[in-house]
Amino acid sequence: MQFLQFQSFFRQRYIFAACHLTSWLVAYLFITSIVMQNPYASWIEAVYGGIFLSAGALFTYTLRCLYKRFMQQKSNFQQFISLFIGALISTLLATIALLVGVFFLAYIGVSHPIPSSQTRFVIEHVGLSNGINMLGMTLLWSLGYLAVSKIKLLTEAHSLLTVSQLQVLNSQLNPHFLFNAINDIRALILAQPAQARDSLAELADMLRYSLQPNHKDKVPVSEELANAEHYLNLCKIGLAERLQTQIEVSPEALQLTMPKMILQLCLENAIKHGIANSRIGGTVYLSISCEEKLMIEVINPLLTNKQPSDGLGLATKNIEKRLALLYKGQSKLNRFEQGEQVITRIQLPKETI
Repeated sequence: MQFLQFQSFFRQRYIFAACHLTSWLVAYLFITSIVMQNPYASWIEAVYGGIFLSAGALFTYTLRCLYKRFMQQKSNFQQFISLFIGALISTLLATIALLVGVFFLAYIGVSHPIPSSQTRFVIEHVGLSNGINMLGMTLLWSLGYLAVSKIKLLTEAHSLLTVSQLQVLNSQLNPHFLFNAINDIRALILAQPAQARDSLAELADMLRYSLQPNHKDKVPVSEELANAEHYLNLCKIGLAERLQTQIEVSPEALQLTMPKMILQLCLENAIKHGIANSRIGGTVYLSISCEEKLMIEVINPLLTNKQPSDGLGLATKNIEKRLALLYKGQSKLNRFEQGEQVITRIQLPKETI
């Protein structure tokens, strides 16, 4: 885990350094192409530009490191002022580096010598004009970096909010029938000890599956189906012959993924509203297939004496919220009445394990 975190950190640093270097390289090529259009310009102008913009890249990268280390927790005003002061300091240092380069190249004979009488003129002319240009670029860089850092923080905050919302929704999916299942198993201990042991094992598997701390929001269909079968077997203890089930699953669908606990919640909804309140019971159908999309259907009997529906219902709305968070509009949920049946149909993108 520590190695993966280090690898991710190194990758982020590498990507930022590459983007930083590329942006300054593009600026160098753009400015140099403009300067070299002057018929009086020489190759030494490109060398000066290289020195100047290399210094700018180095000092702004240092500024970014200092900002990230010391200023990210400060107020927006303090961050802006810090970046503005940092831009001024970076401009000053880059201008000094340019002037040192100009005088050094002249001293070793690479460029034309600079008479002592022209020293002040060179400092004022070269330093002032290029310093103003560098100040504009460093301010633009500072504002761009501040904007990118704020966007990154907002994105991270949105991701954390999404994770938090999913955790809240997942917490609503814990089996509410737990106490009933325990009482049903307790009643079986003396009468049918073998079935009681099997049921207790299934309950343990269900709880392990729902409470496992791996924070996976999507799981293989095969795992979700196994958990759903455990749930149905436990429900049959209390409902006995009133609950019949029929499951049809396409083999290709078993290798796809789906949101965790969705099947159990759909079946729980179907049994609660279609079987539990009926004296004769009925059959719950579960169908999972995959063609263009992963299709999940849960069908339960429609009770003729049922209370008026309150729309999708709490459980179905819960599923709808989870699908919206996980698939960003690429999923579809329908729950409707057809004849003497209630059909819950979910369409998901085909995502392999």
